[in-house]
Amino acid sequence: MKKIISDVTNELQRAMSKKPLFTCAHHGYAIILEELDELWGEIKKKSSERDASNMRTEAIQVAAMAIKFIMSMDNEWKPIKPNNPKTAKMDFTEEEIQNDAKCRQCLYAILTDEELTKLGNDPCDTCTDLSGWKPKEELRC
Repeated sequence: MKKIISDVTNELQRAMSKKPLFTCAHHGYAIILEELDELWGEIKKKSSERDASNMRTEAIQVAAMAIKFIMSMDNEWKPIKPNNPKTAKMDFTEEEIQNDAKCRQCLYAILTDEELTKLGNDPCDTCTDLSGWKPKEELRC
């Protein structure tokens, strides 16, 4: 699971470095649909001709664009202003990007209500210092 989350996060960061957030729901939908169509193109092949690596890559891209859609919606469809319009680099510092990636790997997001009750609070609500960060061990089934 960590590998999948890491791969989706990396793809999201790659995509965000090229283009800012979506400016409207239609734009986001079109991009997600394009990625989904590419995945569908691979799925439609005969099973003996499918490339699992290509399917995985396309599925990762669908997931990353879905997250970007949510981020865009939460940002009220306003694009993030670039630091430098000539290079269109995003307004995220390297530290912010790394911290975001760490949060996505933390795995507290998948804790059950019972586990959160035992902790007394949601660690994500109080996390402000990632200097001593290390990933939580995966939950065992």
